Amino acid sequence: MSRLAMQRLPGANLVSGLPSIMPSGRRRVLGSVIRTGIACLLLMPSLIAYSAVAAIKPTTLSEVFDAAHEMAPSVRAAEASAAVSRARSRQALGAMLPQLSLTASANGNRRNYNTHDDVTDTMHDRYHAHSYQLSLNQPIWRPANTSTWHQAQESQAQADYQLADAEQKLYAKLASAWFDLMQARDELEFSRSQTEALRERWKMARRGGELGTQGAPQAAEAEAKYREAAADEASAELDRDSKLALLEQWTGPADGLVQPYLREDATLPDLVGKDLDAWLNQIDVHCPSLHAANKAIEAANDEIRKQRAGHSPTLDLVASYGTNDQAVGNFPGQAGYGIRTFTVGLQLNVPLYSGGTQSAKVAESLAERDKALADRDETRRQAILDIKTSFFEWRSGLAKAEASRATMKSTRLAWIAAAHGEQQGLKTHADVLDARQQWMAARRNMRKGRYQQMAAYVKLRATLGELSSDDVDELDRLFVATDSEPSLTLTAGAEQ
Repeated sequence: MSRLAMQRLPGANLVSGLPSIMPSGRRRVLGSVIRTGIACLLLMPSLIAYSAVAAIKPTTLSEVFDAAHEMAPSVRAAEASAAVSRARSRQALGAMLPQLSLTASANGNRRNYNTHDDVTDTMHDRYHAHSYQLSLNQPIWRPANTSTWHQAQESQAQADYQLADAEQKLYAKLASAWFDLMQARDELEFSRSQTEALRERWKMARRGGELGTQGAPQAAEAEAKYREAAADEASAELDRDSKLALLEQWTGPADGLVQPYLREDATLPDLVGKDLDAWLNQIDVHCPSLHAANKAIEAANDEIRKQRAGHSPTLDLVASYGTNDQAVGNFPGQAGYGIRTFTVGLQLNVPLYSGGTQSAKVAESLAERDKALADRDETRRQAILDIKTSFFEWRSGLAKAEASRATMKSTRLAWIAAAHGEQQGLKTHADVLDARQQWMAARRNMRKGRYQQMAAYVKLRATLGELSSDDVDELDRLFVATDSEPSLTLTAGAEQ
């Protein structure tokens, strides 16, 4: 702050009004303290405002991905399906291993023994009986169990691929919603700026009408444009709210969400290239949804083998060891006994006729395989479409961004020229507002193209199942916390 400005401050007279009897050195020190305190009081609102802005930490795309991964129902359902498949795989393996069982009983008995003659008296017995048996069953030839185990393994691999595909598709949808929300935010800010510019034009038109330099039609036209811009601003705000609601279905409530701004010097390298076939050739190798469809076909083939095995005989190794202890015999007067039994052998089961049920199961499994084959073709076609769409969206966004960046340069020069012309009395303030709006429109279009590129890149990588945290962090580095406008100072080259 200059000394002249300090003399105009309300507390400046406090220094000159100090008692003259005070030594001059102490008066200078006290005066300096007073002036410093007044300057701090004047700067305090600016410091508070700066601290509030600095305290606002924008949310990154990586943080949105982490929040959605914990809350998205599609991912939780895929994780549950994977857990179910792992449990079924353990069940199928357990059916091929030895089956041991133990049975035991302890009974109290009361028996009345009556003969059919009139000579023998009725006899009464009370006694206890104990028994247990240990049984072993080891499948030797059960082709259905082997097919079931292979099918469970294929189903587990399918569930793992489906989980990876669900995560990648969630990230692609989130990226699209995230950048759509950014675009809606930029459109709202542009609409607000447009409304302010047209409000100023309307004020100038009314002032010109009062001074007689403009007529009533010009003022009415300016008012109509302002009203239309205000309606566009309200529409842009509603569009932003709808885009936020779309994002909240994966992340939960996001009322305090603050998005960062794309850096003005942000440049995207050619992450996609120009060879579409190079991306299409990776579908069969990397696409998780296609891998899941292939595993579904393998599981369907195992189901066919399992149902056909229902016509085959089975052979098991069976063994048992048991005891039966009874305090008395089976007839009155007999002594108690204890029996120990050990048996081992082979058990053969040959199915002869099941009423056509097993043949119908085979026909059902064949139809399920045909469905799995058709689903795989549909999945491949969808993957090809997603790759092509993302590739073309990247190229389209690149063209839009490059064209808009060139427009930004020209409109910035026009804005600078209008600002300098206003200072020299050659341009009006309306010309400066128009030039600024043209530059903001070019910046909005440039950002729109960049958003389209980044969303297409995320979708492209997600379709192939290759989107990683490093890719997301690389995109986050293209953004900053606050927005900025260009300097209106011409360089030497620009002035020439």
